[in-house]
Amino acid sequence: MGHLATHVLVVDDDLDVLTVLVAVLNDSGFVTTAADGADAMRDMLSGKGVPIDVIVLDCKIPGEPLAQLALHAKALRFPVVMISGNWEAMNFALENGLQLLPKPFRIADLLIAISEAMSSGEFGQRDA
Repeated sequence: MGHLATHVLVVDDDLDVLTVLVAVLNDSGFVTTAADGADAMRDMLSGKGVPIDVIVLDCKIPGEPLAQLALHAKALRFPVVMISGNWEAMNFALENGLQLLPKPFRIADLLIAISEAMSSGEFGQRDA
């Protein structure tokens, strides 16, 4: 991988949060793509666009069962960092081996969670 910047797909239906997360990750040297919902995320993961390295995903996407999108991403072998303030989501993340950041979190925590998700070794489309 080396010189290739890590490409993060950020999924959140709250555009304010989405904008902040994208700005923070760009400032931290990541390449980002924003998705404002489930359909946008599924389109991105269908392999048409730039390869995604890791997904930062808000648990509560309207119209989707809790964390269904995270399982979809995991099934496609993507590292996932879920963000949530919800206990149910935290338990779900534990049970399914997903990184989860409880809200509110600091930028440093997000960067650590991304690197842990990517180094967990379970996933990674690029190397598969």
